[in-house]
Formats: sequence, C-alpha cells, structure tokens
Amino acid sequence: MTKQKKPIIATNIDGFLIKREAFWGGPHRIGFDRLIMLTKDPSLKQWVGKPDYFKGVDIAMKKIMPDATDEERTAQVRKWYQEDVVFYIKENPQVVFKEVVEKLKELKNTGKYILALVTLNSKEYIEEILDAAGLKGVYDIIFATNLEDKPKKEDLFQNFINNYGKPIVYIAGKNGETFDKMLNLGVITLYATWDKFDEEIAKRADKMASNPEELYEIISQLPKP
Repeated sequence: MTKQKKPIIATNIDGFLIKREAFWGGPHRIGFDRLIMLTKDPSLKQWVGKPDYFKGVDIAMKKIMPDATDEERTAQVRKWYQEDVVFYIKENPQVVFKEVVEKLKELKNTGKYILALVTLNSKEYIEEILDAAGLKGVYDIIFATNLEDKPKKEDLFQNFINNYGKPIVYIAGKNGETFDKMLNLGVITLYATWDKFDEEIAKRADKMASNPEELYEIISQLPKP
C-alpha cells in the first residue's frame, strides 16, 4: 500500500463533473448502433441502457471478431466506446459542469487534500477524456481499468483502497450500488445531485450536495483521519 499523508477525496466523473449523457447518452447508443450495423443484428437494441449491457456487447463482438480472444474483443469495443466519449465531449463542451470543476480545483489548492479519480474508464483513454473536458491536472491520483478488462466496480474500489488506503469521502453523481460498496468498506459517501436526481440513490448515500458551494462546505467539515 502507498501511504498518503493527506486525506484522500475520491470521486467518479460520470454525473459528477461531466453529464451522464457524455457516457450513457450519445456514446452508449452510438456504440450499439455500430454493433448492430457490423452484425446486421437489430435484436441487439434490447441491451441498450441495461445494467448488464455488456452481455449484449459480448454477443456482438463474438460475431464481429470470431477468431479473437475475449480480451482482444473487449479491448476493441472499449476503444471504440471511449473514442466516442472523447469525440462527444469535444463536440458538446456544455456537458462539463465547469462550476463544479472550479470548486474541485479550490479544494485541491488548499493543499489539504489528495484528489483521486476512481473510474471504470481505461488507463489508455482516461487522460484523453480528462483533456477533452478541461480536467487535465486536477487529480493527483487516477485509478482506472485496463482496456482489455471488463470493468467491475467492486474490484476497482477494493484495489484502490489496497493501494492507497481509504478515502475520507467518495463523491459520485450516480450508481447507488457503488455507494453501497463504499459504505461496506467504511467510506463516507456524498451524492452530487446536479445532473439527474435519483431518490433511491439519495437514500443510499451518507450525505448529499445540490450545488458546488454545498459540496465544498460538506467536505471542509469532514473529520480528518
């Protein structure tokens, strides 16, 4: 484990710093449109927006790359998807919550915290995504997945803690199951509600912020380890 002297603030970006549409709107649907076009299989539409959508991706990629390994197929489809995300953000800069970005920079500039991005996006593309969104240099730690891996949230967070220790708070704008995982690991969870408010997620989080100022205030009052 890498010992950190300052408390860690861990976040995601989807729904927190960048609107969900940049991941689950255009790029997710464009990705399935591509798979449908390449396979000529319109039944793949049934997987669009589903929590277990990668099952549909697997079905398609086995048809598209029948002689490839599972890792090669996964790497290729994730490459397409993340390239779509980068393009979408560049074409739609309004998807970035710029006021939230500035508030996060303020927290970093206090010198009191280490900012960590814990993301299911891949190591190979996360820097491009951050650069497209004007977020390059904001995070001290970027903990991402390998391109050939099928991302699993439960493994990701446990591996992060194994490497860096527990953050004082985990901030996200979606995914109640992620909050459940972090709560089980003994981490305070903070739900950022400015993208799309979800009452069920709100019930599962320790704290909730409705604007950047409230976010800053809550973090400033958190007990230090």
